[in-house]
Amino acid sequence: MLGYCTNVHSGDSFIDVLGNLKTYSCKVQQNGSVQLGVGLWLSDLASREVDTALLKDTLKEYNLHAFTFNGFPFSNFHQERVRHKVYKPDWSQDDRLEYTVRLAKILSSITDQDEAGISTLPLGWNNESFTNEECALQLNRCVDALEEIEQQTSKCIHIDIETEPGCRLQRSSELCEFFATHFRDDQRARRYIRVCHDTCHAAIMRESAEDCVTHYKNAGLAIGKVQLSSAIEFELSAKTNTSFIRDEQTYLHQTTIETEENILFFEHFSDVPSAVQSGNCRVHFHVPIHKNKLGELRTTQHDLIASIPILQKAGATDWEVETYTWSVTPKELQEGELVSSITKELAWAKKQISQ
Repeated sequence: MLGYCTNVHSGDSFIDVLGNLKTYSCKVQQNGSVQLGVGLWLSDLASREVDTALLKDTLKEYNLHAFTFNGFPFSNFHQERVRHKVYKPDWSQDDRLEYTVRLAKILSSITDQDEAGISTLPLGWNNESFTNEECALQLNRCVDALEEIEQQTSKCIHIDIETEPGCRLQRSSELCEFFATHFRDDQRARRYIRVCHDTCHAAIMRESAEDCVTHYKNAGLAIGKVQLSSAIEFELSAKTNTSFIRDEQTYLHQTTIETEENILFFEHFSDVPSAVQSGNCRVHFHVPIHKNKLGELRTTQHDLIASIPILQKAGATDWEVETYTWSVTPKELQEGELVSSITKELAWAKKQISQ
């Protein structure tokens, strides 16, 4: 199924979630010809407040299908300064486990699918003090809970680990190594733990779709869903205006610069020293996927186009457009209103997937 992630909309409470479905998602649905898939984002607060029957009725009323959840951001994702907060709590902490299991119970009660996934963070931010062993123990507890949910509801809810630059698991190879180390040949774990492949993150880390798919296959990991997203790309030597990226402080904008010698990584674009004057630069700043340029800057749409058929061949069936940085993109670089942009992204994605 194809849909979009509702983390593009601000709102921390369950009432906010309902309001966004009525204000935005229903209008995107009206612009399309088939039932719209929505990747619901419920914060920890919203997941505690949720009225499952009301949520299910609202989705049905507007012909919306919750085919996946985004369980990565735990708290308010649109506060003034998010940055490292989005990686907390990490997977060594009980709060992360309890939140994820709560989401799984909600999803099992509202989805019509036999299987559905919840994307989640790649353990946590790499510089934090938690251990991979601690996270593996919690993930095992999550597997136990997900198995129990399936026994009770006949719905297989799986969690899909999403690698991200700067996190403990920032590449597909690291994810697969972690899984092989801590879960070995455990097929039960492979049923309930899968991969969320984010095309923006892979592009920033210079990972080709072919390499990622090879790693997933070798580890016996299925692709739970694909997040369709593009990064910003430009040549440092071109001296283009990048002040809006440097000045944006709500989210982290992890950056890689590929030079003739190596690939440099920076936690935030503003950390790039003035002495670095050349190289291909890719920045973690999700931009509308139907655009190959953003003002003077390019996007990694070319990488996304190349990735889709490879991911399809590898078994991907759920596709989620995730362009959550709309609110921090300068007005002059936005194309129309948010509903219009999401509609164009979905139409572009549908065309690419159908080819």
